[in-house]
Amino acid sequence: MMIVNRALSISSCLMMMMMMMMFNLAVAVPQPTMLNPAIQAICDATDYPALCQSSIIPYLDGHTDPASVLIMHILAGIHTTKEAIQIAKHALPSATHYDAQRYEVCLDTYDSAMDSWKSAIRSTKAGKGFEVANDLSAVASMISSCDDAFTDDDPTVPNQSPLGQIDQLLLHMDSNCLAIHLKAFPDSN
Repeated sequence: MMIVNRALSISSCLMMMMMMMMFNLAVAVPQPTMLNPAIQAICDATDYPALCQSSIIPYLDGHTDPASVLIMHILAGIHTTKEAIQIAKHALPSATHYDAQRYEVCLDTYDSAMDSWKSAIRSTKAGKGFEVANDLSAVASMISSCDDAFTDDDPTVPNQSPLGQIDQLLLHMDSNCLAIHLKAFPDSN
């Protein structure tokens, strides 16, 4: 009974952290008139336009070209990956041995995703569209590996881990970055 209560309190704490993080993103959703029309058009071309808009608000720097918007969204991805790392680190000490191994997999993959996000920024600045696409594809692969650790690579098993929601958010952000990449580097397809 004590183990169940402890697991519930850990789960509740992690859910509270996730809700606060999601609230922070939701509060930042701008009114359509607040964004430059060029940025609005770029975000509208993604699968998750509201996420695109809310993610880049903290990184607006006056630039409205697709490559600059891509960098802004990648920076938001880096920030969200750092939050995922903190959630995993917070859950790790009280996890069962088996779940601790899963969290370790996630921490490793988040570190690799961070490297790929940062490489995507360097590649964007260097104008290397093909490398940007590779870096962003690597991010998706890394985040999916974390999910796989909790579903035992079975796509029919729903991810019930405390990291499931933030992993989904990261995959949506990465999807947006790949869509923006196509606008920034139309010849790299």
